[in-house]
Amino acid sequence: MTWIKKNTNGSSNSFEFVAPAGAANQKNEVLFPFTDKQEPAYAATLPVTIKQMDTFLQPGTLTGALTINLTIDAQVTAGAKLHIKLTADGTQRVTTMGTGFNASTPTVTAAISTTVFKSYVYDGTSFVPVS
Repeated sequence: MTWIKKNTNGSSNSFEFVAPAGAANQKNEVLFPFTDKQEPAYAATLPVTIKQMDTFLQPGTLTGALTINLTIDAQVTAGAKLHIKLTADGTQRVTTMGTGFNASTPTVTAAISTTVFKSYVYDGTSFVPVS
């Protein structure tokens, strides 16, 4: 990527932007910090595609157990964030973090008629919980 600065005397200078070196999985693209908000209706299994650096997932009120499975777009890089809002109906509801989450990610329990907020960060392989 090149940035060109035009000077007042009519000349110009150009500067090259180079990705930092040293990371084995280094990418030379820039993913702008766009936000995606998804509000799917409740379903026992929700397939969710992560395409941006910030994703807000707010499924409809949970009326049963839920499993969230992620498909992570190739352009998503480490540091991407996923924020989830889960609201239970008149019964305690359990959400399992499936595909795309770190294997040791715990389930999330929403107590009767309450809302739970959880955040996860992408480590380059899967989403891990933020404590």
